Amino acid sequence: MTTHVRVLGIAQDAGVPHTGCDCPRCARHHAAPLYPACVALVSGDQCWLIDATPAIAEQLRMLPAFPDGILLTHVHLGHVAGLLQLGPEACDVHDFPVYATKSVHAFLRNNAPWNLLGINPMELTDGDASSTLRLGDIAVRTLPIQHRGPLTDTVAFLITGPNRTVLYCPDADRWDDLPALLAECDIALLDGSFYSREELPRQMDIPHPPIEETWAALSPAERKKVRFIHFNHTNPVLDADGPDVPCAVQGETIEL
Repeated sequence: MTTHVRVLGIAQDAGVPHTGCDCPRCARHHAAPLYPACVALVSGDQCWLIDATPAIAEQLRMLPAFPDGILLTHVHLGHVAGLLQLGPEACDVHDFPVYATKSVHAFLRNNAPWNLLGINPMELTDGDASSTLRLGDIAVRTLPIQHRGPLTDTVAFLITGPNRTVLYCPDADRWDDLPALLAECDIALLDGSFYSREELPRQMDIPHPPIEETWAALSPAERKKVRFIHFNHTNPVLDADGPDVPCAVQGETIEL
């Protein structure tokens, strides 16, 4: 089996259909839901999740085996709610590796029900190659990302396999130095929560860089690397006749 990234979900934290929404876009996805953004890293007969979404039960069925651990980007709903399925009412794991930054582990350790789970906290640090995490034949580097708190920090992951490097960044408030990030990877899965700034009345409360602005700022070479992910149910890229920008596809694999 090739070493690869598998895309297990492409939607914003609540998925599509969105909770409590009966808009036409959500209605079209009742039969084929789009799960919250999540990827798996697969190396031989081992695999690891990045983030634990509310749809973790469905996403685990897309994997060749139960994951050997979970890496967390931050503690918003769509990224940690699935950890509850590790508890005694469900998977009942013991000493299960969860890789996260110091602030994320502090949150999990100091708050129920997270601190009742059989988790073995493995701390990630930001920075250079000295902080690289080795998972099979995959190397994962943690990159700090500006994204609204206030509970913990947020990170992206630079995932390097035998032949290619993938940047996974499903959440950001803004791109502080996107060219530098893209220079380090062959493929970038980037926050595409909203297409424009006018999609949602409360959008200023949940800042994400709109796709149309990100796309306009990219060079032709950079555009070849980018696939957007983490779509809110308001995003027109989910429509068959939506804007023509590259998007991650639920279920696809990206060889490393």
